[in-house]
Amino acid sequence: MILVEKEETLIHASIRKNLAQTYRPQLIEGSIYTITNFLVEENKGNYRPVHNKFKILFNSATSISKFSGIDHSIPQSQFEFADYGTIASRCYDNTYLSDVIGILDYIGAIEEIKTRGRPTKIRNIQLLLEELNTTIDVNVKEILPKRLLKVQDEELASQNKKTVAEIKNLEWNSETKDLMVTCNAKIININNKYGWYYVACLICKTKVKQVKGVLWCERCKNEPKFAVPSYRIQVEVQDETGSTTFILFDKGVEKIISKTAKELAEMQEEILKLDENILPKEIQKIIGNKYLFQLHLDEYNLKYGKEDYTVSKILDMEISHKQNDSCKVEEHQVTEAYLLHLGYYMIQTLVYT
Repeated sequence: MILVEKEETLIHASIRKNLAQTYRPQLIEGSIYTITNFLVEENKGNYRPVHNKFKILFNSATSISKFSGIDHSIPQSQFEFADYGTIASRCYDNTYLSDVIGILDYIGAIEEIKTRGRPTKIRNIQLLLEELNTTIDVNVKEILPKRLLKVQDEELASQNKKTVAEIKNLEWNSETKDLMVTCNAKIININNKYGWYYVACLICKTKVKQVKGVLWCERCKNEPKFAVPSYRIQVEVQDETGSTTFILFDKGVEKIISKTAKELAEMQEEILKLDENILPKEIQKIIGNKYLFQLHLDEYNLKYGKEDYTVSKILDMEISHKQNDSCKVEEHQVTEAYLLHLGYYMIQTLVYT
């Protein structure tokens, strides 16, 4: 638990497992209590939810008395928001949990990982931080039982759908200088001339460069603490109207391959030492597959006619099929709801990058 008092000081409070059933019915989030006869200990270890050198520990003698009135001097909620610099400095540092505020930009698929030998379901999301107009990756545990129909992809699939020929014929003007479209197409080939990944800054995903013997991130304007492989796959796609080139990045590739570029690079390390132009078999398997692509077209494509179209998202093909089916079918895909606060989306969680 996290407790706040009228001075807006936050403190972490814990109840041991053997006492949890005793106190749980007495505690309601958002209510005000007088708590007595508790223990105070030093706040040590990892995953600390607040910056306080002490924490409260309930014991069998702890007494709880609910305050029935209203006390406006005690805030209903309190956060310790971390800015971009603080988040970057906490990379791979598990001491504190972080409060972040941003616009929910992407929700990934549910993945299963092992934590202490036990399976745990997580979902990757991306938050857009307005201060630097950049995104951060957050992994959140699937814990909420509520279920909502997944309408997001269905809506995207029906918006501004184009064939390959129609995309190539789009012209730049004041209304189409920056455009999002969707396109059904089959991957018929992969151009591996420039490789299938690049080394990126872990925070902003920009390609890092060697400058005077050290790595440098031009977007962050500093030497990144960590740089990792990130997908950049140039694929040739085709539909019934023609063919063109799409560029796939992390967000799309991870959905259809279910492995990060870092994981794949480590698996292929020995092979790539022999021939860096060899494509991992996991990537080769996508040749011949048909996907529903969401594309971000900009001045580079529309004004200068460049046919390297950036894929911002890969949608499920089954959604497209369902839309074209005149028969009514049962909704088949659900996603779990997340608790979002204020006008923006605020999530208190450990930031994994």
